[in-house]
Amino acid sequence: MKRREVIKGLGLSFGAMLLAPSAMSLLHSCTKETGPIWEPVFFSKNQVQFLNKITDIILPKTSDTPSATEVNVPQFIDKFANEVMEAEQQDILKQGFSNFCNKLLKSSEKEDLDDIQIEGIEPLLAEALKKTKEEDKMLWETYNESVKNESSISDEVANYVALSNIRGLCIFAYKSTEYIGEEVLVYRPVPGKQEGCIDLSETGGKAYSL
Repeated sequence: MKRREVIKGLGLSFGAMLLAPSAMSLLHSCTKETGPIWEPVFFSKNQVQFLNKITDIILPKTSDTPSATEVNVPQFIDKFANEVMEAEQQDILKQGFSNFCNKLLKSSEKEDLDDIQIEGIEPLLAEALKKTKEEDKMLWETYNESVKNESSISDEVANYVALSNIRGLCIFAYKSTEYIGEEVLVYRPVPGKQEGCIDLSETGGKAYSL
């Protein structure tokens, strides 16, 4: 399935958890920022360049859709982590993201993240995120149990939780931007009539814009 078709069919899923004024306000503020260079508030400058590459791996540029960085998805993730996440969530995100960066540096035999190209990141990112439903459930249950008991979290669990959250935030921010909402998804300005259940076959398989 082509990437454009996948984006058109994206449901709310992770995004439904983020539809709070704080998340939408951050998203709108990020769309005003332009250019590849920006000042991070949660990640380090070195990590941000790496975050840019990860988001563009998840949602790359195609002939008819922009990449994640072109609609300022990394800026949103950085601000969301800093302003919306709880302290415990921030700690896990930092732990998992740093672990993944170190693992990648070791496997690539590089000393700086900037020296690692997207082609060198893709295999490890795919390996870290490609889990069966059973593995996904087990990892999240382990994470939730550790948080509940205030016990330490293994690198494997931290890596998966951190990268899963980044992937979820990436998709949410991308499909919620003005351009994607109006040009790729089905856009219907508010107010409009209420229709409870609509078969996506009526919209050509496209999900509705938020």
